[in-house]
Amino acid sequence: MTKVTQPLTIEYMNEILYTRAEEVFLLCMLITRRGLAHAFCDFSGHVSLFTSRVTPIDSEYASGKFADIAKIFTWVDMSNQAFPESTFEKSLAEMDTYISYLDYIVARNEPVTTSNMAA
Repeated sequence: MTKVTQPLTIEYMNEILYTRAEEVFLLCMLITRRGLAHAFCDFSGHVSLFTSRVTPIDSEYASGKFADIAKIFTWVDMSNQAFPESTFEKSLAEMDTYISYLDYIVARNEPVTTSNMAA
């Protein structure tokens, strides 16, 4: 992940977080398309809330037999945050960790099932 090199303005923080959200979306599409897991993304534009989760490829949603492999729930717009710089640092760290895990799923290139999700 890139390091922040410019002064942190609200606009710059937002740009970084939106770019990370786009990366998560693309990785989720890749993971789902390759049949490695079920990857979900949601962006609530009216409040700038970004969520994503990944579940095993053999999840049985109707029976409730599924568990999240990974998930994230974060803000991507710092304009309305009481402490934008600390909120930004927390969001950025969470997104970087989440992206690293999605990259790991892609690199591993094996379907994640309920029986091997701890592997």
